[in-house]
Amino acid sequence: MRHVHPLCAGVALALAAPVLAAAPTTFDARGAIVSDLKADPAVRFGMLPNGMRYQILRNATPPHNASLRLRIDVGSMYEREDQRGLAHFIEHMVLNGTKNVPEGEMIRRLERAGLKFGPDTNASTDFDQTVYMLDLPETDAETVDTALFLLREVAGEATFAPSAIESERGIVLSEERTRATPQLRNAEDELSYLLKGDILPARLPIGKTEVLKSAPQAAFREFYDAYYRPERATLIAVGDFDIDAIEKKIRAQFGSWTARGRAGPELAPSRIATRAAESHAFIDPGVPSRVSLSWVAPPDLRPDSRAVRSEDLLPALAIRILNRRFQRIGAEAEAPFVFAGGGSSEQAERAEISQVTGIAKPGKWKETLAALEQEQRRAARFGFTQAELDREIAEIRTALVNAAAGAGTRPSNALAQAMLSAVDEKTVFQSPADVLADFDRAVKGLTAAQVSAAYAGKFAGSPLVYLTAPTPLDGGEPALLAAYQASAGTPISAGAARQASAWPYQSFGKPGGIAERKQIESLGVTTVHFANGVRLTVKPTDFRKDEILVSVRLGNGNLDVTPAASVPAFMLASGAYGLGGLGKISQEDMQEALTSKVFGADFGIGDDAFMLGGRTRPSDLATQLQVLAAYATDPALRPAAWDRLRAIGDPIHDQLQSTPAGVFNRDSGLLLHGGDKRWAFPTRQDIAGADLAAAKALTAGPLATGPIEIVMVGDVSADDAVRQVAATFGALPPRKPDPVTPEAGHIAFPAPGLVRTTHKGRADQGLAFIAWPTSDFYSDQKRTRTLNLLGQVLQLRLTDEIREKQGTTYSPNAGHSASETFKSYGYLAAQIEAPPEKLDGFLADAARIAASLRTTPVDTDELQRARKPLIENIVRQKASNQWWLSELANVQTNPGVATSIEDGISQYQAITAADLQTAAQTYLVDAKAWKMEIVPETK
Repeated sequence: MRHVHPLCAGVALALAAPVLAAAPTTFDARGAIVSDLKADPAVRFGMLPNGMRYQILRNATPPHNASLRLRIDVGSMYEREDQRGLAHFIEHMVLNGTKNVPEGEMIRRLERAGLKFGPDTNASTDFDQTVYMLDLPETDAETVDTALFLLREVAGEATFAPSAIESERGIVLSEERTRATPQLRNAEDELSYLLKGDILPARLPIGKTEVLKSAPQAAFREFYDAYYRPERATLIAVGDFDIDAIEKKIRAQFGSWTARGRAGPELAPSRIATRAAESHAFIDPGVPSRVSLSWVAPPDLRPDSRAVRSEDLLPALAIRILNRRFQRIGAEAEAPFVFAGGGSSEQAERAEISQVTGIAKPGKWKETLAALEQEQRRAARFGFTQAELDREIAEIRTALVNAAAGAGTRPSNALAQAMLSAVDEKTVFQSPADVLADFDRAVKGLTAAQVSAAYAGKFAGSPLVYLTAPTPLDGGEPALLAAYQASAGTPISAGAARQASAWPYQSFGKPGGIAERKQIESLGVTTVHFANGVRLTVKPTDFRKDEILVSVRLGNGNLDVTPAASVPAFMLASGAYGLGGLGKISQEDMQEALTSKVFGADFGIGDDAFMLGGRTRPSDLATQLQVLAAYATDPALRPAAWDRLRAIGDPIHDQLQSTPAGVFNRDSGLLLHGGDKRWAFPTRQDIAGADLAAAKALTAGPLATGPIEIVMVGDVSADDAVRQVAATFGALPPRKPDPVTPEAGHIAFPAPGLVRTTHKGRADQGLAFIAWPTSDFYSDQKRTRTLNLLGQVLQLRLTDEIREKQGTTYSPNAGHSASETFKSYGYLAAQIEAPPEKLDGFLADAARIAASLRTTPVDTDELQRARKPLIENIVRQKASNQWWLSELANVQTNPGVATSIEDGISQYQAITAADLQTAAQTYLVDAKAWKMEIVPETK
């Protein structure tokens, strides 16, 4: 059995260790796991005579949609040395062309059905599985039949034409370049250290460039025939369809699939020797200073059962408590780390790692190591309190209760992924109600002593010490081990017991009166204008049971931010606002006081508003609004939280400058906004010297007194929403208008030309970007949507030319961005990551494609392949609370918002090839293009 508890480190780890003997997981005649756990009765299990398994679940969220997942039980760990990278390469090849689908035609067929390559059509290769994913916008017979036919082609009809292999090599090598980051090198190094002598570190899915460049057709065929076999396949189908009809189609489509040749060998169990405390350091300019203590143990291969889950729950609860303790330490001014936490993770049925890890403040790796070691040792020696345990049980139970309440409106793609995970982990997929019932049985009478004992067993023995750092360590690895040993010899005592705080923001004064209440019938929306100037927009929906999303928009966002305030604004948006807590209670105490409540307190800065938001349920709506009102009126901005963020300037810049994409993300905001510092990424010096007083001045100004707009969407009535807002935001003192200066409302697109800058990554990595100025969103919505569609056509052209024909890049990107705030500002853009010597060629190709769009109308097929996925995405998004929350912003003050929601699809449907050609002639003008190239720094 595979139990996964996410690690709290910045780098995800996959670990292996000696395998313990255990009874294998068994399956019944339907292909379902045999267990005392009750499988979700809504899932239909089945197995074909050829051994292929399937699982079907009817689900109508969103309506008329479906999600299909084809899992092949093979990944990169099954490769020989001369096959490294072929599992992933084959994933590319089978989507490129098969026996009955010409090369390049598979993705086009899916686009014609409304699936966009990437979001709706995708695949992934892991250490132990390969998965093909289709999210269908319709469940009519034609769409479903097409999808199942294409998955059947993937499963057993690949041809591996030599010419197709050669074409795809460049794409796969481009993906290898794109993924060659310091973080991947760090992960590979850490795996090699922790799994010394094991095969897993040498089997990262991307593979070995020598194999990718030269593997012959026979090598692909050998691996494919050995492992793409019906007995290794599971098909998952979730959606708004008739189960009997889908089952019949699956049996008809896949029943003829037969294996070819001899089956490939299974994996040999790994063998890792028990080791005393050791140390290892990984030095790379692009990684932060991070310390980890890891305990590697054999995997738990026992079949999934109620007893195994109950046993595994104990250390999981303990680790949650430990993380609370680290969170409190991190909030203190003298904390040596920016972040610290623990976790336990098992992957690929190889081994389990239990770990504590911390991101150190500059120059504080020794102190961070000591904090990790001593807090972990304190937990192992003195255990946990019953109050700490009860809090975690209550919080988990709240989440499970909420999940059970919303079981009937879970999205199909999320369900398909959950079922896929259960197959991969050999666990029973249960209904949320049964998960809750089993949890209640497992925690009944559970004591802190039991949890403490389980934790001590999980972290027994000496750890493997690991450090990442951007510069070499004084004294080298011996100094790292010596620091650990010094900490391990330091006496510790039990921590002091704490008293929980009460939530102090339950009253904001007399509920506010209503000045005006209206309906927008066409949108199903109620709008309210309170006497104090606060505006509320409510849309009740039945998309997700027990879910309410709340957005609060204050002031004018970037329109209120002066160049001098740009760095404090960046710090606030990067976490200082939330981490700083509230004037009457810290963030940590707030979370404890509101245990068992579902709420959020996200903060961000948009072009036209400062934004607070959260997700809640009907029974906790009052609490959610109290939290948001408290953050709107009484943010504390504690110095300790501010200083934690100031400490990350160097690590962030080290990471960003290590890849072309990082440099682009760092520099493009300022450049594309004509040098306006509101979009500048702060320098190292800016972050280190960020002024807390300036941030407080910003929050005391427009945030404290400016206009407030609240949007609420979900399982809520208009009357309930009005009542709760009246008691919180409606009770605040009157808000005054916050006028915007003409200078603040202006952005200039950069002057035409080429900007060239450098990165510090690999010599074969580069990035090119080209943008043509357009205009804003609302001044002409049909123009905006025509340009959006033109961006999709540009994406198709780039994919065909730069990816498929040339093999220059893994993922070319193109699209249109139009400001909803700044008049006349927008741009069409295209971007690739490629070797430096090919960047000029891309810019020339982009200009050539732009010229063809100006001179020749797109054909009917290309127009359909661009338009249908775009429209289907809107249809799908309209059945989600998140879409409405975003789209309804400013609906009371901007008439164009309602028009956009009502007319968007019809406007897309009315766009012609001539409209696109006119837009290209107007905006894709070579003389106005702005370009950027990012090339390696000269050594």
